[in-house]
Amino acid sequence: MTLEKIAFAALSLMIIILLPPLLDGISRKIKATVQERQGPPVFQTYYDLSSLLSMEPILPTDRLGFLIAPYVAFASAVSAALLLPFGNFVPVAFTGDIFVFLYVLAIFSISMMMAGFLVNNTYSNAGANREMMLILSVEPILGIAIGILALKTHSLSVSGIPLNLSLTPSVVLAFIFLAYAVYTECAFIPFDIAEAETEILEGPLVEYSGKLLGIFKWAMLIKRVALIWLFASFIVIPVMKGFVDITTPYGGAVTLAAQLVLLVVFYVMSAIIESTTARMKVIQAIRQNTVIFLAGIVALVIASLGW
Repeated sequence: MTLEKIAFAALSLMIIILLPPLLDGISRKIKATVQERQGPPVFQTYYDLSSLLSMEPILPTDRLGFLIAPYVAFASAVSAALLLPFGNFVPVAFTGDIFVFLYVLAIFSISMMMAGFLVNNTYSNAGANREMMLILSVEPILGIAIGILALKTHSLSVSGIPLNLSLTPSVVLAFIFLAYAVYTECAFIPFDIAEAETEILEGPLVEYSGKLLGIFKWAMLIKRVALIWLFASFIVIPVMKGFVDITTPYGGAVTLAAQLVLLVVFYVMSAIIESTTARMKVIQAIRQNTVIFLAGIVALVIASLGW
């Protein structure tokens, strides 16, 4: 492995593992500012995770699924992130890896449901049930958005799709659907329905504590960054390839910097929306996702017609 690839690999791991808590801290600070509160310091999420990871959990059950769910969630979130392009470097790439990306994201949601259903707690069961309904309604939207982009580029590779994108009406619609699906799957307000801290006490995670809760929280933050990074990559790489040769070290570095900027912008915009929006009811979210899914079907037809 060349020095360039080693550097990009190190940066990729730092973005995947270490950056998510910082972005969450920045988001919390922005929400506090918008709501005219002092808010926590930007490094508060690091402090929270460090505190949780240093504590032994109190276990409400000895079921294996409950114990391994946080580790499965963490592994699936990291695996999804490793399939994404970081500048001109892709940690794990192969033909058809877009299916693996969607598959490991589904595993994350399954681990959340498993965590909620395996304990005898009303709030936990309700949260797991909400997670299941929300995922079943939003995953098709994500699939359609990526499907349109794959159709237009004739590629099933996460890194290959943005390299071959050209602007058409169906591609614009696909980006809109992708942005919506990413925001929803990140469980930002108003779509934090499964956790709903002030309503069902964090839902599937209500019985978790100590390091198991810390691992789950960290995994959720990594999943958010992975999803937003996917959106940022599909936007940035097609734009940057018209200005720089992204196969060179310089081009790769510039592209990576642009991806980071868009990641932060998406997080800032999400924080502003969260601070000014109320949580939806699960039935409202499902109805809205159904309407958007039907619109996605229309966009897919438009894409199949060559537009």
